[in-house]
Amino acid sequence: MAEEVPQQPTEEKTEKEPGTLKKVLLVGVPAFLVQLVLVYFLTARFLVPLSLQNAGALLPAHASPTHTTGNETTAAESSAEATATEEHLFVIKDLIINPAGTNGQRYLLTTIGFNLSSEEARKEMEKKELAVRDALNSVLTSKGMEDLIDVSKRELLRQEIFMRCKELVKTGKLQSVYFSKYIIQ
Repeated sequence: MAEEVPQQPTEEKTEKEPGTLKKVLLVGVPAFLVQLVLVYFLTARFLVPLSLQNAGALLPAHASPTHTTGNETTAAESSAEATATEEHLFVIKDLIINPAGTNGQRYLLTTIGFNLSSEEARKEMEKKELAVRDALNSVLTSKGMEDLIDVSKRELLRQEIFMRCKELVKTGKLQSVYFSKYIIQ
């Protein structure tokens, strides 16, 4: 009889294991899936938009002139002027820059547009595209990640690009600089 007593606990042990496995499958797996879906939605809803906003990707590219003429204009006049000069845009698409101090680990992908006073000035910028890319490369690679990420420094960056590139236009006048794409990875 002493031999029968040890066999009963092992039989009970084997009976408990399938019950435990069933509980894990019925309760644990659905609970894990609910948690997984919850984490996905929280990440997609809150964390990703915040990180993109910090990088400047969700911010609209605004088109403000980088210099003033000294004359004050009304909104109607400025919109008419923008419509008249909009046709003279020169765009450098998908410029990839390695910021200073990143050792090639991070990069900036940007598209920069230049609003010019005349068609001749736009054609001149097209001819000097290599010089324009070099000027943009010089300005942007001299900036660290802190300068490129900080939205409050974006206007200073725009003005620095404007000052550097206005010297390249001889037949017309560079009126403003626009960022239409600004992604930091």
